[in-house]
Amino acid sequence: MATINDTLATRKTETANQINNLYNQQYNANAANLKAAYDQNVANAQAEQAKIAPQYQTQANQLATQYERNRRNANMNAMASGMGTGTALQQQLAMNQQFQNNHANLRGNELQAQAQAGQNIANLGTDYQAKLAAARAEAENKKASAQIDNTNTMNNWYDAQAKLMAGYGDFSAYERLYGADAVKQMREVWAIQNPEVALGAGLIDRAKYKQITGHDPA
Repeated sequence: MATINDTLATRKTETANQINNLYNQQYNANAANLKAAYDQNVANAQAEQAKIAPQYQTQANQLATQYERNRRNANMNAMASGMGTGTALQQQLAMNQQFQNNHANLRGNELQAQAQAGQNIANLGTDYQAKLAAARAEAENKKASAQIDNTNTMNNWYDAQAKLMAGYGDFSAYERLYGADAVKQMREVWAIQNPEVALGAGLIDRAKYKQITGHDPA
């Protein structure tokens, strides 16, 4: 037959498991939502990053096309105006240098854009891990608080059961709290106060009953 202590242990285990399962499920749901949001954000960021190279290549092509157009126009103007070879060559060199500078700046901007895009993706990972850790900490804190409340509830239940049992002369539940000697004294005091019930429950014999009441039981 299960004792009140066995029952308490069972109730504590069952409710503790229920609490753990509840907050673990909540955390898993939050973690899944965070992961889904992270994956979507990364996918969006990678899609934007993939646009960088084509965009800058288009600009590079436009720059090269404009350079060739300007170079041909300059040659035609030089021929039409009778510009000297030296002067025309200097003009071509200047145009080429400007083109090289513009092209270098364009590629430099592309590298910066790629680096920033990569950093943005890395930041998404850092932010995701931070949010995941915060969700875990929140779940653990709530779980710990719920376990404390559950322990208090179980203790209150135990106290109520102990009082109920004590009303019928069964002080065994108090042994866990106060020890065997204290329980023995409680039982003796209760028997003195309730000799009829104590005798009927078999907690005292007829001799003890007479000692308490001064007369034989009916």
